[in-house]
Amino acid sequence: MTRYRVFSEVATSAVLLFACVATIAVAAGPQASNHAADASRASDARPVPAAVDDDTGAVRVPLAQLAAALAPDARVQLFTVTDQPGLYVMQAASLEQQGAMFARVVALLERRDMPRDRVVSAAAIAAHARRFGTDPTGLTAGNNFSTTELTHFFEVAREQGVVLNQGERTLQTILVRWRLIRDEQGIWKAASPHDFLITIPGLGRAPGGETIDATVRAAILSHELGHWQYFSDGAYAHACRAFWWQVLSYEERAELTRQLENLGYDPSDRIVIDEMQAYLLHTPARYMPIIDTPGPGGIDVAKVRTRLQEAVAKAGG
Repeated sequence: MTRYRVFSEVATSAVLLFACVATIAVAAGPQASNHAADASRASDARPVPAAVDDDTGAVRVPLAQLAAALAPDARVQLFTVTDQPGLYVMQAASLEQQGAMFARVVALLERRDMPRDRVVSAAAIAAHARRFGTDPTGLTAGNNFSTTELTHFFEVAREQGVVLNQGERTLQTILVRWRLIRDEQGIWKAASPHDFLITIPGLGRAPGGETIDATVRAAILSHELGHWQYFSDGAYAHACRAFWWQVLSYEERAELTRQLENLGYDPSDRIVIDEMQAYLLHTPARYMPIIDTPGPGGIDVAKVRTRLQEAVAKAGG
């Protein structure tokens, strides 16, 4: 999940949470994610007949065909990405529907100042969203979770005796029918530790008044695909972690952590390093929430990005 700025006639600088994607050309240059490059060519790719899963209606497509396969309106769509084993993509009908499915998952797994051992109430979600200037029904603009993380959420809720809301029950049903999770003698388990779900919203007006148009949706998808690369490409992830600990100065790490924490992220290394690479290498500049900070202890975003590109390229990522 990543926080980004939407510029529109309704809200010139509204901020949403999202994870970066790769359907838009970004300033990351030739060292950017291969997944991003594949997705950016999707609109030019010639469509091919797609197989459809009978149980879920999920469409089987290669990554290069994904962007072209997205509906030009608000509807639920499921995609199994055939040339990226383990990658699954869901387009929710709306930002509000997506929020109903994932707000408490996000809170449990990655939000700042939220408990890691229990599922919080809807009221706690609303209070947290107001604190960071977001609408609780649209807490995130996009999501990325391994199915192991998703089953952890369902297990915590089960052990706690929490009743799932309608959106969470719908998500659970989809994942079961998609054969990504299963109930094994009363315990929720992932079918594979290598499966990864990305979600994006359908087109339309968001709860806070922002508009999710094709360009914004493409940016969200690109960010999320950046997280997929970090999850699935061990060499790339290692290069990003080495860059964080060995190339950046203490002051640069502290400033990046401060900015991400102010956006509502948990400041743990697990979250911050993943978000750093997703923003710097996979997020279009107009949606970038990380900013230059002058003076001692500050950062120059363009220079940090270039250094990260160089580190990833050197590592062959």
